[in-house]
Amino acid sequence: MKKINLKNLLFGAVALCSVGLVGCEDDTPDYNEFNYYKTYPLKELSAEAKAVRDYVKSDIVIAHRGSTFWAPEETEAAFRWARNMGADYLEIDLQRTKDGVLLALHDNNLRRTSNIESIFPGKEDYPVSYFTLAELRKLDAGAWFNVDVPENARESFVGEKISTLEEVLKIAEGYRILRDVNGEPVKDMTKLTEAGEWAGYYEFEVDPQDNGNRPGVYAETKEPYLFSGMEADLATFLTTEGWNVTSSPKVIPTIAGKVDVANTNGRFILQSFSRQSIVNLEKELPGVPKCMLLWEDESASYVRPSNTIESLAEFINFSVEYNCHIAGPSIEGKPNGYPDLTEPWMCEMYHRAGMLVHAYSFDTEDQLRKYNGDYFYGGVSRFDDPNRTVQGNFNYDVNPNMFIDGGFTNLTDLSMNYQKREVVGTAQEVLDALGY
Repeated sequence: MKKINLKNLLFGAVALCSVGLVGCEDDTPDYNEFNYYKTYPLKELSAEAKAVRDYVKSDIVIAHRGSTFWAPEETEAAFRWARNMGADYLEIDLQRTKDGVLLALHDNNLRRTSNIESIFPGKEDYPVSYFTLAELRKLDAGAWFNVDVPENARESFVGEKISTLEEVLKIAEGYRILRDVNGEPVKDMTKLTEAGEWAGYYEFEVDPQDNGNRPGVYAETKEPYLFSGMEADLATFLTTEGWNVTSSPKVIPTIAGKVDVANTNGRFILQSFSRQSIVNLEKELPGVPKCMLLWEDESASYVRPSNTIESLAEFINFSVEYNCHIAGPSIEGKPNGYPDLTEPWMCEMYHRAGMLVHAYSFDTEDQLRKYNGDYFYGGVSRFDDPNRTVQGNFNYDVNPNMFIDGGFTNLTDLSMNYQKREVVGTAQEVLDALGY
């Protein structure tokens, strides 16, 4: 079938309309003229899958790696900050150590986000799976941030540790790592290796600075060839910890008026760029919300929707077949300069299949306004005016299916303020209150 490139035809004129928040001229192309994307055959989530989808509430704020802007990413500091700031989810990247511990780390090695060059010289580019948890605990995962982001540097970030999945769940539940009088993490000596040595675990305590928010966790698995069997390990761990909503989940106490995602069936969301990992996740954790991430890539293990209807439909149909309830496309704009896979016609296709749209990553108010559709409404946000009306003659149906349902952000405070949600203190004040 002939491939029709709608990227320029459908949204180019709309992008021009957004400049200065003005309406379009009469020569704007008719959106409804290109009905191909509206009628192209798509699979649709089953009623059972839609019930799982509905575990996830609308307009969620997903704290990307906790934060990459205000604190060292995927450390206790970043996750405690995101929790107290009011994020609905703490987003993490799952990897696994040599001794089988699931932890939160983005890169394939530790060069960028630790002092591995001085601790393990010659092993800077080794994968996480080469090291045991106890070995990784020797690394400083915070000092690098003070060099890379000097405007937000804090001396207290020095000595931050790589986080385990267990620690992220505990932070979401209102705990923190227990520290001694010198500020050092207290080792849990009840968990030892077969040789009787410390296995790398720390003790926990109720966080005295916890403000009652109970976010969920939004976890990305990496390619199966890097961590074979990770999905099965994850299912076992979540069940043991009471976070598997399909297997006797525990009750996590919440406070009225605070974020309570951790005590819902949407407490844990699975995500991956890898098709094989999605297949494995559906096998090991059916009935748990799942997100298929999108990226333009030639790799056989990744989806590549580019900007054609056919390739996007193939992505959607695969996602629906394996009960992915959410599409996770990239957005354009600084600072990342990602490809735009969240254009209005694309969002309408995701939604037609019954999927939610959680896009990444929102770092400016302009991005929030664009992908929430404000520029179709004269710049008025629905969070300012839920009864807003379309401003301008677009000659096509402007509707909610053209926009997102939630977003990943490095600036939880920005998204919270945009949504007019209660924020107690600035980002810096929240860090201060947490003791950083």
